[in-house]
Amino acid sequence: MNLLKPTIPAMALWMIFFLAATQGIAQGAENTFNQLLLEKSTLEKKYAIKTLECFPFLKKIGLTQDQIPLIENCLAGVQTLKEALAKIPPTGYRVFGISSRFSQTGGFHSALVPWNASKDQMIEFLSHNLSAEEKKQFLNKIHALKQTIAKKIKVNDLYCTLEISNDQCLAAYQNLAAIEPGDSLKKMTWRVITITTAHSLQKDPFTLALAFDNSSEDMLEYLQMDVDKLWSVRKRGYDAIQTQFGQAFKERLQLENFFCSPDLSVEECQQGASNLFAASESDVLQERFWGKLTIDRHNTIRIDDFNATLRFDLPAAEIIQHFSKKPSRQEATRNTIVAEKSEGRSKNNNARLRGVCDLSGLRSKLCAVSFQNFIDFLKKNREYRVARPWTDLMFVDGTQLSRVNFALNSSSRDTYIYIDANSEYKEFESYLKLFQSTEKETE
Repeated sequence: MNLLKPTIPAMALWMIFFLAATQGIAQGAENTFNQLLLEKSTLEKKYAIKTLECFPFLKKIGLTQDQIPLIENCLAGVQTLKEALAKIPPTGYRVFGISSRFSQTGGFHSALVPWNASKDQMIEFLSHNLSAEEKKQFLNKIHALKQTIAKKIKVNDLYCTLEISNDQCLAAYQNLAAIEPGDSLKKMTWRVITITTAHSLQKDPFTLALAFDNSSEDMLEYLQMDVDKLWSVRKRGYDAIQTQFGQAFKERLQLENFFCSPDLSVEECQQGASNLFAASESDVLQERFWGKLTIDRHNTIRIDDFNATLRFDLPAAEIIQHFSKKPSRQEATRNTIVAEKSEGRSKNNNARLRGVCDLSGLRSKLCAVSFQNFIDFLKKNREYRVARPWTDLMFVDGTQLSRVNFALNSSSRDTYIYIDANSEYKEFESYLKLFQSTEKETE
């Protein structure tokens, strides 16, 4: 994706932008999130990288604050990747995941690289590429296997996730193609089969996830499962949990949206609901807003003023302790009012930028603080004009892994400037100045 339109002003802006990104992110933009965005823009422009994600397949994060070192590690990995790419011929890779291992995935256009690999290790991995003929032979094998599978198993879609390597995908297709289903799968109701790291239930009840190392026998057993029966049993279990706890959650927390991750058993979901029920007796939780709460296998995360995930086995006392850091209803309401008033004050400014708060995963306090930084910036930099094609400045919580990945790959990033809502004013100011109009630009 072209970050900037090919106009003379845009090219002038790119030179400023590129120099800032390649000279250690100059002039005080030390914020990790802001640096990541600049590094991604460099990779996009110089090496045609379309997608860059931080730990895209990491399921076990932990607590809210445990995301911060992951994002810092991601930046370190991206910077090493940029150094490695500068030392080798074009690789053909268009998608990178900063992860914990090296892996070629999704054909030959995407790869995972470890965040803590050295430059030399990355160069060695990136330089080891098959010839065009070898790639063609491999893809022909994949295509032939999928045709064989399609004759035996009728599904709408079959694919490997980017979480597994090309070789693991090939091995899984070979095992799937070796199945001799006979009449046993004529009534199969799975519509999609995905090959990934482990067999598990998905959010979509008609999608079957198979592990790349499942044997043919195991795959056949999973394919023969009755989808309707399987989900009806789980639904009865969840309905019983809702009957037992739902009313109490509404009365105590005004919590209407209570869910369990699909990989949890009914018993684990029950345990999470029971722990939350005990914790909900506390005034601390009752004084907070609750929008959507998801019982999760690994994570307890405060997403914003309303939404959260809760580890299923977290004791009630620890639930209360962790979520006591959510703003109270009164505080959240005050912050929202301040943010709305500040938004109004910042409109129609000479900088030609519209400030907006991320609609997902942003606390009202961060939104209010960001707008105040923006207003202070406009007052102190009255001659500032943002360069074309930028039109919007979005405040994002750069300490949340999911929002980092959103901003890195947003389809609106050719007109939206994303900035960490946690930025100190000096960081805020320095970062925005990287997008300033040049004297050569005409209105």
